[in-house]
Amino acid sequence: MGRIAIDTTALRQSAAFRRVFGAQLLSGMGSQVTAMALMYQIWQLTHSTLLVGLLGLVQVIPTVAFALVGGAIADAMDRRSLLLIVQVGMAACSAMLAMLALGTPPLWSLYALAAVAAALHSVDGPARQAVIPMVVDDATLRSAVQLREVLTQSGRVFGPLIGGALISTASLAAAYAVDAASFVIAFALFIKLPRLIPAERRRFELSSIMESVQYVRSQPVIAGTFIADLIAMILGMPRAVFPAVAAVLYDAGPALLGVLYAAPAAGALVGILVFGGLTNRIRREGAAVLIAICVWGGAIAAFGLTSSLWVGVSMLAIAGAADMVSAVFRQTILLDIVPDNMRGRMSAVHIMVVTGGPPLGDLEAGAAATWLGLRASIVAGGLLCIAGVGAVAIGLPDLRRWTRPEPRSS
Repeated sequence: MGRIAIDTTALRQSAAFRRVFGAQLLSGMGSQVTAMALMYQIWQLTHSTLLVGLLGLVQVIPTVAFALVGGAIADAMDRRSLLLIVQVGMAACSAMLAMLALGTPPLWSLYALAAVAAALHSVDGPARQAVIPMVVDDATLRSAVQLREVLTQSGRVFGPLIGGALISTASLAAAYAVDAASFVIAFALFIKLPRLIPAERRRFELSSIMESVQYVRSQPVIAGTFIADLIAMILGMPRAVFPAVAAVLYDAGPALLGVLYAAPAAGALVGILVFGGLTNRIRREGAAVLIAICVWGGAIAAFGLTSSLWVGVSMLAIAGAADMVSAVFRQTILLDIVPDNMRGRMSAVHIMVVTGGPPLGDLEAGAAATWLGLRASIVAGGLLCIAGVGAVAIGLPDLRRWTRPEPRSS
């Protein structure tokens, strides 16, 4: 088991990485509390899957608009200072959501704050990802990437469960308040980091933003990972219909809703903790990404077909484990190919894809459920995901053939 379990070297060797790890663990859980609470609140106010899905459109516009700008900023200034500024803004957004939840807020106010939070997250994400190679050495980079995926999945597991419990036993306002507190703690951890200035600063200007777009076009392997992930998230991400699934198909409340949101991440977390070390032994990383996304699509389709709650939850967990494999390899491919002076901007493109795809998937899932019905929309999305990835495998052979380079020594 020691040879296949997750590699924790980065945590043991780097105090700075431990601070980044702790900050992201707490704020990641808080963000997922708010993501689940917002969808639940909009469903309770409207009982419309389309309006829940519209939250995705509201979030994806600022994500796309600010991600490239955030990456360019991360390549032009001290990344620690950028992280500190953004934590303050995100804490303020969650605090305002908590205050609004004390009454009956207008729908537009929830959408507006969700959009502002999405814009801030688009600046925060590239900075967090770009600092990882700055706080660990080359030999422990893959350990850091695996551990970062643990952070992501831990937030997605425990955040919805905490959110469901808080909403059931306390209130929506309490759920949002917990998120605000998580950013305050993250600020306290980030402030202890050393200055994190890029080795070769690139002045913030429009041309620096366009360089990232041109770089993606020149790298078919990186472009292929982005396209594959977008297919998985847009076509095969049914989270916008989870409130309706819990209420309509299973006649349940926020506690079960929290389980549905947590299940994919739980599968991913168990998978990476138990078998994360196996990723270090797989060299055909491009093929692994494509296969993992096909497994994701198949498991989502199976979730839509089953009438058993626990079989469905198990399928979501399998989907999450497959997504974990895809995410680890997509991140390592990116960090292997991209030079340091481009990492902020390319991390921004990565964040734009990773955080922009699911909201578009929310919009697609909410609209499809309105027109096709809950089960049919979920099944169709999973099957279309498999078909789309098959097209990527045929159309982008460079991704299919990508093999991990030999690791660099420290």
